[in-house]
Amino acid sequence: MNRSSVRLLHALRPDGRNLWMVGDAKQSIYRFRGASSFNMARFGKEDFANGKRGRLKRNYRSVPEIVESFSSFATTMCSGDADSGLEAHRDGKGQKPELRTVQRAEQQQVALADAIEQLRSEGFAYRDQAVLCTGNEKLSTIGQDLERLGVPVLFLGSLFERAEVKDLLALLSVLVDRRAMGMLRVACWPDFTTSFSDVAAIFEHLRAAEHPSGSWLQHVDAIPSVSDTGRQTLSKLAIALSGFDQTASPWTVLATLLLDRTRIAARFGVSEDLADRTRGIAIWQFLNFMRVQPAGRGLPITRMLDRVRRLVRLGDDRDLRQLPAAAQHLDAVRLMTIHGAKGLEFGGVHMPGLNSDTIPRTPPAPPCPAPDGMIAGAEGSALEAYRAGQAEEQECLFYVAQSRARDRLILYAPTEKSNGHSRPLSPFLDRLGSALTRRSVVPARPLPVAAEARGVELVIDGRLRFGAPQIALYESCPRRFFYTHVLHVGGRRTTTAFMHLHEAVRSVVEAVIASDVPVTEQELTDRTDTALADEGLGEHGYRAEFRDLASAMLRFFLSGRAGAIAEAPVAVSINLGGEEILVEPDEVLMRPDGIRAVRRVRTGHMRSAESKDVGAAALILAVKQAYPGAVAELVHLSDGEASELSLSDRELKGRTDKLSKFLGDIRAGRFPAEVSSRTCPNCPAFFICGPTPDGPLQKKFA
Repeated sequence: MNRSSVRLLHALRPDGRNLWMVGDAKQSIYRFRGASSFNMARFGKEDFANGKRGRLKRNYRSVPEIVESFSSFATTMCSGDADSGLEAHRDGKGQKPELRTVQRAEQQQVALADAIEQLRSEGFAYRDQAVLCTGNEKLSTIGQDLERLGVPVLFLGSLFERAEVKDLLALLSVLVDRRAMGMLRVACWPDFTTSFSDVAAIFEHLRAAEHPSGSWLQHVDAIPSVSDTGRQTLSKLAIALSGFDQTASPWTVLATLLLDRTRIAARFGVSEDLADRTRGIAIWQFLNFMRVQPAGRGLPITRMLDRVRRLVRLGDDRDLRQLPAAAQHLDAVRLMTIHGAKGLEFGGVHMPGLNSDTIPRTPPAPPCPAPDGMIAGAEGSALEAYRAGQAEEQECLFYVAQSRARDRLILYAPTEKSNGHSRPLSPFLDRLGSALTRRSVVPARPLPVAAEARGVELVIDGRLRFGAPQIALYESCPRRFFYTHVLHVGGRRTTTAFMHLHEAVRSVVEAVIASDVPVTEQELTDRTDTALADEGLGEHGYRAEFRDLASAMLRFFLSGRAGAIAEAPVAVSINLGGEEILVEPDEVLMRPDGIRAVRRVRTGHMRSAESKDVGAAALILAVKQAYPGAVAELVHLSDGEASELSLSDRELKGRTDKLSKFLGDIRAGRFPAEVSSRTCPNCPAFFICGPTPDGPLQKKFA
């Protein structure tokens, strides 16, 4: 409990009579909620001075081999002591806790699946086994991998990021998106299978035409280059969505589609496959979510899609991750966080990721730490108390995870990173002593490739040609690059008022660069007001603050041009192995000191690696090629700084090699997704990111 709860108990029962308290400081894993074992240390002393203390020593859950393991660890914990060990009530089975190491991370899930099947053959049902991790994102990855390996799992994870739910979200987006980018996922459905070439033809047609959202389905015969099979499939889709448009209720659309116009719900209903049952549960959960959407302005489907993005971005979808009670009887492996497993027990417990970079994890300092002296019982500064508490909690997490197992406990860890460097094991393992057996395993089968990770069959006519910002996007997320610059359906991110502010500043910057006439203070003010109004901020509640921010950025931009002669920027073509990178500087200035500056102007803040990424390398290569003796600069208006780019010969060669590799990967159709809970919900391709239709995709870039 937290300190406030103890004070409340004092107020309710000052003398402590008839109060009975139980706790285990070694299982204190809810510090983020304010809980602290500090209260236990004060019991019978500063708090409830007449209280009596005792210690429970007998463990009725686990076999002696497992009790010995977590007891050995307990005696070395910050919250433990030499008397923290427990005695097992049960008889031993001769199976000590085991550490199974593999070489690479992708082999870990295969070793995990093999161990699950091994325990099942020994009499442990799937439902009596649990995989415990420190975070939900890792559990989601493990769950998907285990399903591909044929192991049934009982885990929903992030509901809106499940494949079957994203399929439905993509379908709904077809009704409100003029580009119909959701067809990328719909074309992968068995009910509406469409070739990649046909989907590409649809996109090309919609880019050239001006159809209202969703109306193109009524005119599929007018789409050129679509195969006869493709037209038949599109006609089936048109019939399935008949009567619905962008004003339709999303719940009505999907309920009608799933139950009346397709066999999708029926297939899930009769399937004996545990994975299908879990998918059915996820869809049921999603339909319940849609049925109770709050009323609001705008199109219902668009409003719902925006709400989904917001829920995922803020992590407010956690209630939707809970499985219904009726699903608990399913014979499937439980996937849980250690926090979620507290208080539960399983015949076999599996804990992957026992590496030093996973547990104990060193969290970043809190953005707003408590003032020094505010935390009762803390020693040192508030930051020192926070770090000490986090280190203690990491020990408690490991203790809780071990003590969930009744009969078998198996730990896993890869020993190498993806680059071949050594990946150290968790130091917690050495503290288990002789209670832990270790062995290295080499899985006999590979981990099946996820559908969304498979390469695209890209047939390219001629050489590749991309701009430096485009290739920089490939570095940050190859999948988004694919949607944006190969398929041309990526669109813009979901905009906010601050993003509109930056667009307004960007438009003024571009106008200043395009004009040879100096800008007066009054002209700058007028242009700023006009640009803000054009972006819809003219009547915004924070219009004055936005105007001040925009003015500060623009004044810094103009100050950097003072006394310099602006030259017309010229696009520079860089040839790399027959492929082409096109670098277009935002402006070129000849300064009074005779130094020419080739500049890239950005309205935002500088990213930590921006001065060293491939975009920066491309700009340096362009300057060396077309502007000998000039300097390359990155200008960030929000920071009020202009940074000169400088890479050593070794660094520049490394970035050049990386550029060449990226171009080779693009030609080979390799576009893996860089998954991030922070950036993905804002991505234009959030609802379609995943598998692509079968068949080749023909493209010409130059």
